[in-house]
Amino acid sequence: MSALPQTKPVSVYKRDAARLLKALRAGDFDAETRFSILRETPVSAQLKHALAVVAMEAGFECWTALKAAGDEPDFSDVFVRPGISDSLNAWFATYEEAKAYRKAHGGILLPYRHQVFVTSLAALVRLGFETDHPDWVAIGYDFVRPASADAHGRIKAALMRRFGA
Repeated sequence: MSALPQTKPVSVYKRDAARLLKALRAGDFDAETRFSILRETPVSAQLKHALAVVAMEAGFECWTALKAAGDEPDFSDVFVRPGISDSLNAWFATYEEAKAYRKAHGGILLPYRHQVFVTSLAALVRLGFETDHPDWVAIGYDFVRPASADAHGRIKAALMRRFGA
């Protein structure tokens, strides 16, 4: 799974699922391979199956989870506000690259639209948190794919209070 969770509008995922289903029905081998991500391959694939595939490829457990995430505010603009991300940041097109960089160099992994970036722990202070804040430690300093959903929820709630995200 190389895509970032919920970085596109839900309508784009729906369109991608419709295209995937069309390709599958046309006998496209790559489409058939993509459907192997499902626990059970459907006998007769429907749009709901293609939606599940697209959601799982995007890092979600199911389509419902992806759709629910689409209702959440986008924190991208919060993370690149002047005074918050003023340090030199490392930008990446894929989550895996960013995670490897963060593991090697430290910092925090944050989303921005269809990309991810790693910035210094100083950004946490600018966001109103201590650099060793228990919730940021609990999510592994990874806002994109946090280790703790509960801690991630508390961080998002705090950011919404502070910045109206």
